[in-house]
Amino acid sequence: MAAMDNIYKDSQKSTVKSGLLYRPIRRKRCQLQTIMILLASLILSLFMLLAKASCSHTVPPTASILNGTYEGRHLPEFGQDLFLGIPYALAARLRNPLPLNESWTGVRDATRYTVACYADYYPGTLESVGVTVSENCLNLNIIRPAGTTSSSRLPVVVWVHGGGFFGGFGADGNTNTSYVVRDSVENGTPIMAITINYRLGFFGFPGGHQVAAEGVTNLGLKDQRHALRWIQENVAAFGGDPSKVTLWGQSAGAISIGHQILAYGGNGAEELFRGGILVSGSAGLATNMLLPTHPSIMEAYDGLLNATGCADADHTLNCVREAPADIVWKATIGAPFPSWWPSIDGDFVQKPPTWQILEGGIAPVSVIVGANNDEGLATAYAFAASETEADAAALLHLQFPAARDSTIQEVLAAYPVDAPSPPYSLPVSSDPANDPFCAALREANMTCGAQYRRMAGIYSDYAQIGGRRLTAREWARAGIPAYSYRFDTNPTDIPIVKNVLAPGFATHSAEYSYFFNFPPEYDMHGLNPPVRNVSSHLTLSRNIVDKFIAYIATGNPNSFSVPDVPEWPQYSVSEPTNMVFNATFADNTIHTRVEADTWRGEGLELWVKYAVELSFNGNWRP
Repeated sequence: MAAMDNIYKDSQKSTVKSGLLYRPIRRKRCQLQTIMILLASLILSLFMLLAKASCSHTVPPTASILNGTYEGRHLPEFGQDLFLGIPYALAARLRNPLPLNESWTGVRDATRYTVACYADYYPGTLESVGVTVSENCLNLNIIRPAGTTSSSRLPVVVWVHGGGFFGGFGADGNTNTSYVVRDSVENGTPIMAITINYRLGFFGFPGGHQVAAEGVTNLGLKDQRHALRWIQENVAAFGGDPSKVTLWGQSAGAISIGHQILAYGGNGAEELFRGGILVSGSAGLATNMLLPTHPSIMEAYDGLLNATGCADADHTLNCVREAPADIVWKATIGAPFPSWWPSIDGDFVQKPPTWQILEGGIAPVSVIVGANNDEGLATAYAFAASETEADAAALLHLQFPAARDSTIQEVLAAYPVDAPSPPYSLPVSSDPANDPFCAALREANMTCGAQYRRMAGIYSDYAQIGGRRLTAREWARAGIPAYSYRFDTNPTDIPIVKNVLAPGFATHSAEYSYFFNFPPEYDMHGLNPPVRNVSSHLTLSRNIVDKFIAYIATGNPNSFSVPDVPEWPQYSVSEPTNMVFNATFADNTIHTRVEADTWRGEGLELWVKYAVELSFNGNWRP
């Protein structure tokens, strides 16, 4: 775990300077005795204050919850206290989570990150960067400003990591919340942050007839729910206000927040949190929601049984429960999407989320919801070599096996090959062979077929942007505050700088370093681009974070003014708007503004019109 000890540290360290201002004092000789007494008292008081300050940095922070007392660690670089690896629930394999039922005397250590959940990474991948994986992984981490006490009642933001429901962990350095907490203190609106783990892949989202019969579906979502209940019961002991909890997540984390709002038919979420920040994901549209007994899931489950030697067991689920964890883990890696994914179980997820949203089954929880300009450059890159319209149609049939030919043709007609496409900052050439973006990709030894940008536009709207608009509109229709944004800033440009996940521009996950206000030198491990080291981009990053902090603190992103950012209007059905977060590189200028959210109406409405048809695989439907 040595590599994890520094995950919230950075080469750019903050320092705290203090001093005393002395001013000469003259008094009559007859007052000398009084002065000496006062000076002695002042010196004694100053000594006691210095001793207290010294102790505040040497005596570890503690917090006493219902079960017992935890000891955390102080992080002087940020002026923060950390409580790490705290268990929040019990979870036997393929069982529903249970509340912690033990108490202890003395003090338990919470100074180190503990374990991540099994994920769809090949064995050794996480271990190579110092991360231990285990089934006993339901833990959380708390980051608070130093000096916070149980009476501070700070607003709380809970980070729900993404990763496609098969990857990620709460202590990932790419989602380091220390910078956001530090900025909140500088703003005079201090908050605390909590990051959580939840079960992933087959361990978190199993399927099959026995899974459905025992009601052990959507375990990862239920884990998240238990974390939120633990926070309600215990966060006050760490100085947080349980009535001011906001969830914040990206991609699968944002989808998770949508599911938490819609859970159990939209009942009860408001008792656990009051707001959500949904970054590049939502519960509606692109969630590929299947029943847990869908044939494609059963096929994946049968493959798992064969790999674990459980195919002939009388009770296959119990057999899998008893098999060695590593064997089960390895047998689930690389299963076809969406084998291990949230499912419509009639309980936690009671119906297709798009239906529920359109019917108004939404808990009264406000949201900020948004997406990046060029999301699909990442999600469509696997199909970057597609050259012809027949290729594009075949790929859409592969993605949407239940779609009728007429539906596929309607989608292609709404996204013609010569229409503006990601990256929207570059025009589409009438001659695909001379397209400037494709030329730049090829210069970087990357693939770019004639249909790539078109497919990227389709995938942008299907996977993120359509759900963003649907969520904002239907929340507004239900009278629930919603604020929508579009991230329109290019962290990379031509010449292309390829990151692991995407070929540059404002694609999926390109916002990470901006939304956490990381300094340009912060190590993103090649997964995502850093903030560009120019004043416009650095200022934009801080502006975005300040808007989020205002929302976390008060439920309103306009609760304090932010330079260069106009008033952020609530979304309206009659006047839909986005906040556009934009900074240029060439002229080093910020162009953040409010726009009408009316563009690409035909294409975006198709995803609502055919939401259910495009969500179910094969010719089988519920």
